[in-house]
Amino acid sequence: MTRSLVAVGGAAVALLLTNAVAAQAGLGDPVNCTANPTNPACVIQIGTPGGSEGGGGSGSSGCRNGAGETIPCYVEGKGWLGESYCYWQKATGDDLKFAEALGGKVDPPGYWYVGSCGDPITNFWPPGLILYRVYDSNPGLQRLAQEAIRHLNLPAPRIRLNPAPPAPQVVYVPTWLWIDDAVWSPRSATASLAGLSVTAVGTPTTVTWSTGDGGTKECGQGTAWKAGTDPRKASPDCGHTYTSPSRRSSGGTYTVTATITWRITWSGGGTSGSEPNLTSTTSVSVQVLEASAVNTKS
Repeated sequence: MTRSLVAVGGAAVALLLTNAVAAQAGLGDPVNCTANPTNPACVIQIGTPGGSEGGGGSGSSGCRNGAGETIPCYVEGKGWLGESYCYWQKATGDDLKFAEALGGKVDPPGYWYVGSCGDPITNFWPPGLILYRVYDSNPGLQRLAQEAIRHLNLPAPRIRLNPAPPAPQVVYVPTWLWIDDAVWSPRSATASLAGLSVTAVGTPTTVTWSTGDGGTKECGQGTAWKAGTDPRKASPDCGHTYTSPSRRSSGGTYTVTATITWRITWSGGGTSGSEPNLTSTTSVSVQVLEASAVNTKS
């Protein structure tokens, strides 16, 4: 829902001026993230758990204004940094009455939010410019969700083939394709600020393979080949059979590329959501040879 209002001048200002001034007076000292980068309002804490690809860790992130200056992501009494570089919080009291009078009531989970637009560095908040907008959830959730997603550190595929390179593949002999277990597992990251936390999860769902000879295939993780398996047997769920050697290709090899698609979800603050899929890609070179003819004499 994108319903929005702008209160500028006239009766709207007269209605909101008292609240705007009161909010400014209660803000306290300016929040200067450049001078005080460790101010809790300036730092989004990031946590990532350990996994088979390495240990977990922690870090931090922050917010910037249109000039590239570091600014708080959250200001007490103003809310969360969001659209138009304003700080948004739920509209209450006269603010809510004004928004509903002009824009109408909204159905849950939508709710009117009031935007305070100013400069937290100098603590200047012009009372004559107030924004109203309907959000379906706290704008802080979306900001933290995006930060958590940005820190998922989704790994590149770890390609496995049978036979394993640098051993060559052989024409008309099935090649098995799969992704190593160390990569094929969900990844998560949590972003926290001002008592609010959001955890994002990236889950591998499919792998798109390009085998270098014009072939493509979409699979899941694929099945790992096990020693003792008949080499003439094809993979039960993800494989390819080359029909021409790679000697005429650049470098005498084919480039095998695997692209993992990751489903992205997040949860926190009593709600959850999903974001567009992400991908990670890597390639390996494989040589494909013709099987040598073996002549026997009776």
